Amino acid sequence: MRNPAWHPARRLTRRLACRLPRGFARGFPRRFPMVAALLLAACATMLPGIPPRIDVVGVSLDRIVGPDAYFSVAVSISNPDDRDVVIESLEGTLSIEGQEVAKGDLKAPVDVPAHGSASAEFSARTGMDAVLLAVAKAMQRGARTRPSAVPPSLHYLIEGRAKLAGGASLPFSRSGDVGESR
Repeated sequence: MRNPAWHPARRLTRRLACRLPRGFARGFPRRFPMVAALLLAACATMLPGIPPRIDVVGVSLDRIVGPDAYFSVAVSISNPDDRDVVIESLEGTLSIEGQEVAKGDLKAPVDVPAHGSASAEFSARTGMDAVLLAVAKAMQRGARTRPSAVPPSLHYLIEGRAKLAGGASLPFSRSGDVGESR
């Protein structure tokens, strides 16, 4: 029978013990619960228990100034969690008739109370050439699929991400017609 002092696990422990600081193994069991509790508390502040829901309410053409067109995007944010949530930033990409035309972002952070909701708006700016190209595509699509009495509409897709105060990021997406709202 082999000597238990020469078991492979004991040799590995002895090798590691030579490389660890003196007293490390002796104090580790006492410090582990405290370190684990601190790590758990730090992670708990990063993500909300139930993430907020972000819905795009509508997209509309706000104004045309010179060669630029300004769209406004209205969003509704609902918070089903027991804690308040702060949306630090909201960034989105607006595509009209399948062509990316603008990027937009939130102007100021939005506070959403626990079990409550808030609305926000961000604007996107694009060149008039992109809007005219989208209108031409909509007219071509409308001529093929609709009767002549129905005016063509502009289909949009908006996709983006919202960044929460703790660093978490939530995606959102919606498609519809410009000017329609939910």
